[in-house]
Amino acid sequence: MSESKISNFAACIMAAFANYALYAGKHPIIDEFTARAFDLLKDLYAGEVCSMTMIGNSLVFNDDPITEKGIHFDNFLKRLRRKGIEKIEIRRGVTMEELRQFIASMTAREAFPGSPHISVGIIEVRTSAERFSLRGLIDDNIAKVREIFRDIAEDTKMDIGQLEETVTGLMSALKREANVLRILSPVKTFDEYTYVHAANVSVLTLFQAETLNLDEELAGDMGLAGLLHDVGKVFVPAEILLKQTELDLEEWHVMKLHPVHGARYLSAVPDIPKLAMIAAFEHHRKLDGSGYPEKKLSNERQHIVSQLVAIADFFDSLRTERPYRTPVDIGTTIDLLKEGAGKDFNPILVDHFVGALKNLEAL
Repeated sequence: MSESKISNFAACIMAAFANYALYAGKHPIIDEFTARAFDLLKDLYAGEVCSMTMIGNSLVFNDDPITEKGIHFDNFLKRLRRKGIEKIEIRRGVTMEELRQFIASMTAREAFPGSPHISVGIIEVRTSAERFSLRGLIDDNIAKVREIFRDIAEDTKMDIGQLEETVTGLMSALKREANVLRILSPVKTFDEYTYVHAANVSVLTLFQAETLNLDEELAGDMGLAGLLHDVGKVFVPAEILLKQTELDLEEWHVMKLHPVHGARYLSAVPDIPKLAMIAAFEHHRKLDGSGYPEKKLSNERQHIVSQLVAIADFFDSLRTERPYRTPVDIGTTIDLLKEGAGKDFNPILVDHFVGALKNLEAL
């Protein structure tokens, strides 16, 4: 089977996904790309079935692994991973309407219900309460975050697939446990703070994105931005990063460079969403333009992803025990968050975050 035909099919499907999300399903171009994909299907069947299986970071089409790499395949795998899908089967006799319904479901928050000629296999990530605990799922994802940060520190190529799997795992945890505070992990040892905090900020960012009813793919990118917001700390000397007393002025100056280091590093990593680079640079910027790093254009507003990450970062930082500070109780944390609304934080997002916690009876 020609990989060019498979590539064209993946490109049409991804174009349909993108336009469905952009135009909320109401634009002739969606039908155009769906029709192209439908027409290409006739040459892609192996017998009565056309199957696509995700194995790790690779795609197997029918029984043949795809060796070609490109943005269409990468984005297709990313979409499957975000939806928790490991296999798609399309059987002969599929209709245009079935294919269109499948495309619609891939841009929606709900799972694809299936159709007479299209079925999907859902990855079961620790879904059995009898066999696996929620804490086990969270601990597994924190272990992945630890590996990611260690790879960066050792100048090893960042594993984009592992990043996606981690965010998908954290999203799964949120679907299993409504009270987001029960998902947040405590810091057991001081030297694990950076990656436990990264996982917690990702969870809190995903929680905000979900309660704002943002598109699932956008929410996933925001969760990834939360996960990598402090990646620049990998480039801060260990004696400063792990110091168990408050930093002096010179050390604080070095620490304040971590957003620059993080944004610079992420800007050179292929396939990382731009939102991650933005949040890495801006998460210590404030709504009123103060904070760090300083910008020459003081009227340039903080991006909304940075605003969400900043709230998550502040909340988790105060709630975590540090060698030089005891954790702040949740009531005081919320009061301080509200005090900063309008100056440090977007007041609308603060109100929404606090309201969402109250709705879940998390406060």
